Amino acid sequence: MNIFVGKWPNIRNLKNDGVPADRECMICRDNATERVPMSTKAILMSGSILLGFLFVFASTSRSNAEQKPPNVHIDQGACPFECCTYREWVARTDVTLLDIPNGKSVVGHIKKGEKVLALTGEVHSVPLQVVARKDYPDAGVKTGDTIYILHYIGEGYWKVWHDGKVVEVEDFPGKSLKPKTTWWVKLKTSSGGIGWAAEQHNFDNQDSCG
Repeated sequence: MNIFVGKWPNIRNLKNDGVPADRECMICRDNATERVPMSTKAILMSGSILLGFLFVFASTSRSNAEQKPPNVHIDQGACPFECCTYREWVARTDVTLLDIPNGKSVVGHIKKGEKVLALTGEVHSVPLQVVARKDYPDAGVKTGDTIYILHYIGEGYWKVWHDGKVVEVEDFPGKSLKPKTTWWVKLKTSSGGIGWAAEQHNFDNQDSCG
């Protein structure tokens, strides 16, 4: 008969497979250490994919938005009819000068018959959406394209917005409908005062053709 001499192992610290519980915990910690980096990598990969998707979505949305004109298009320097010229004009009626286009601060007054120097101007328009009924090769517009009418420029031509660009077309479809426009002019009085006024046939000597 064999007699065991020594310290018996703590039965409570043994698992069913005979591995001490503290050893098994070490194994668990080792396995967990190996698994954590894999989990982190998976999370990072998922985050990268999500960010990429959001970037593509934002870029597409921005691209689509860029194809449409602003709610109010401003054509700086425009003189909106054939032979229109910024030079010395003569007031046909009394005119009030404002600090800026659509401004609220009055900076001067022009009397009927007074000569002023027209410095420049700009046309503010609310784009009118229409569908092209024919091709405009010079403007890159094809039948069925959506275009936005901005304002008249003379000799039968109109400025329009197409595919994110301003181009010119002749005899646009649906001329019975016209965009809402305001022509603002920057004027200098004989006394040196400078201001802006909405031009509504208030001045003579605008047409250099006669």
